Amino acid sequence: MRLFHSFQSIRSLSAQALTFIGGLFFVVVFTASFMNTTQLLQNPLLAASGILLTLILILAASRLLGRSLSAKGYLLALMAVSLLTRLGWMIWIDTPPDSDFLFMYHAAQLAAAGDFSFNQDEYFLSWVYQFGFTMYEAGMIKLFGGAALFMLKLVNVLFSTATALLVYYAALELFNEHTARIAGLLYALYIPTIIMCSVLTNQHWSTFFFTLGCLLIINKRFETNYGWLLIGLAFGLGNIMRPLSLVYIAGFVAFLLLFRLLKANSDDCRPAGLSLGKVSTGMLARAAGVLIIFYMVQSLASFALVQSGASQYPLSNREPYWKFVVGLNAETDGRWSLEDGKYVLQFKLGEERDAAELALIKERLSDPVAVASLFARKLTVFWGEEDSAVMWSLKDMNRIELAVTLKIAERFLFTAMSAAGVYSLYSLWRSRFALQQKASYMLFLILLLGYAFVQLWIEIQARYRLDLLPCFILLQSYGMYLMQSKLPARRKIKLGSLE
Repeated sequence: MRLFHSFQSIRSLSAQALTFIGGLFFVVVFTASFMNTTQLLQNPLLAASGILLTLILILAASRLLGRSLSAKGYLLALMAVSLLTRLGWMIWIDTPPDSDFLFMYHAAQLAAAGDFSFNQDEYFLSWVYQFGFTMYEAGMIKLFGGAALFMLKLVNVLFSTATALLVYYAALELFNEHTARIAGLLYALYIPTIIMCSVLTNQHWSTFFFTLGCLLIINKRFETNYGWLLIGLAFGLGNIMRPLSLVYIAGFVAFLLLFRLLKANSDDCRPAGLSLGKVSTGMLARAAGVLIIFYMVQSLASFALVQSGASQYPLSNREPYWKFVVGLNAETDGRWSLEDGKYVLQFKLGEERDAAELALIKERLSDPVAVASLFARKLTVFWGEEDSAVMWSLKDMNRIELAVTLKIAERFLFTAMSAAGVYSLYSLWRSRFALQQKASYMLFLILLLGYAFVQLWIEIQARYRLDLLPCFILLQSYGMYLMQSKLPARRKIKLGSLE
């Protein structure tokens, strides 16, 4: 019995500590976002008014959704809104491939014609993991020919629309129907998720599969005979397109250790140690199954890549220190650096370049005060600055008024969501929600905080926020629900244990 109480204490302290840290994180995000919005508008009063009006509109929309639509009607409306806004933008704005996306698309055109000479380019020699998305594009080009670019963007639309549904179902598992409707709507209408559908990015594919894997974990599919297989497969497919497995696999393992493996049934009349041992064995086996399937997917993809002659290397990062070199550059606040790029290219890829980059990293870590200052700036820059989706989608199109309007609208909505995130995490911490429920929301909090920690060390770009946007929206949506439920003359909604 003493062992059981020890495990419960660990779970309790972990939940409270992580929820408190999550609340502080949202405070930082809100403060940085508000300051950025004020800077964009050059008027703090106008910024505050716009954010408040946006929050009011969200709360009004959530009340309307709670009253006027059945669950089935809402899902149909969500699908229609998500699909039509994304499809309309994709057709209206014909964004040409650019930067890394253009490089991969050109390589895909060559691969579709059977020419793999591009595999000797520095880009693919260093970052072999980019072959995953490139070969997918090559397959689409071979299948659809001249219509491939349109079809690739159409798949973006479908994946982004489907992700909005996953966000809805995840919030339904975590909280309640009303919160789920808010979460789904916010993901569907968040401007970067719409306008990035015209950009040839791999983020739509990976976000869908990583979110799907997380949903399977929290809705008890993990505990079924084949749930672990589906989770490993979803994470594996997501990682082939965008290598974020470090965050998701580490977050998955941490969640199991803290909130599933150490959980025993207090109502079981058998000795706590026996019950806990049985639960732990099954959980460990399923967790191992997820990892095995994940690595099998990666190995099979690498095997196919090498056997096809596309590359002599498996899917991997052959220049693992580069992102840290850039991320620890105080002069650029962790953004991409042309000077760093020129410097490291002097050295041969492999041990020689690794040694040079490691030396540069050690030099930049030599001053702890400077590093702490850099981390503080990176935290506020990455999570507080305006999203770069407008730049990626409207680049060189001379649509200045449209770009400005979209930037302001995105700032208002993101800052409003950040405020709701503060209230959500505070309420969860104060009510000790994680101790009364399954603590499933802790999975998304661990992922979000883990991702924020990783971003302190590596290169940052504002568009990278989209990778963990589902986690961000899920956590703040409960705050939106609580705000709406406190409005006068509200309609009573049955919430079970959340009442």
